Amino acid sequence: MRAEHPDRVLIYDPVAGFVYALDTRTKTYRKTLISDRTASATIAATNSGTWVATNHSNPPAYGDLSARQMHGHTSVPPVMEDLQPQVVNGIRAKGSRITMTIPKGAFGNDRDIKVVNERWYTDDLQVLLKSSNSDPRFGVTTYELTNIMQAAPDPSLFRVPADYSLRVEENRR
Repeated sequence: MRAEHPDRVLIYDPVAGFVYALDTRTKTYRKTLISDRTASATIAATNSGTWVATNHSNPPAYGDLSARQMHGHTSVPPVMEDLQPQVVNGIRAKGSRITMTIPKGAFGNDRDIKVVNERWYTDDLQVLLKSSNSDPRFGVTTYELTNIMQAAPDPSLFRVPADYSLRVEENRR
C-alpha cells in the first residue's frame, strides 16, 4: 500500500515485512519492521504526519471502531442488518448497517440517542468502498474510496527510489 502527502510517502509492504516512510524534501527514508504476529494494520496519512498501528489479535467480525467502542457503553444490543447490494463508484458492493441506541440517562442525555453506522464492502477488491457514521452528538462522518483504477499499478511506486538514503536514528535515552 502507498499513501502520499505533499512531503511524505508511506509504503507498507507486508510481503517484504517493512514499512518505509519517505521524506520527499530530504530524500531520506525510515525503514520499520512489521511484526510477523501482526493480524491487522491501520495506516493514516494526515497533515500532521503518517502513522501505522498494528493489532496482534483477530479483529471483531462486525462494525468499525466507533461501533465497537459504543457497543460497550450501552445496555441495548445493537441492531445489525444486511442491506441490498448496490453499485458504489462503479463497483458492486454489499452493505451492512449497525444501529446502536444509547438509552436515556446513560450519560445525562434526556432521550435515547441512535448511532447509525453503514459500511459498503466489495468482495471483488476486498476493500471498504464507503462508510458513514451518524451520531447526533458528533454529526455525520463519511469515508468514500474514489478514483478506483482496476489496473495493476507501476511496481516502482512500491520501492524506495534509488536516490533516497536510509535515515539512521540514534537511540535516545
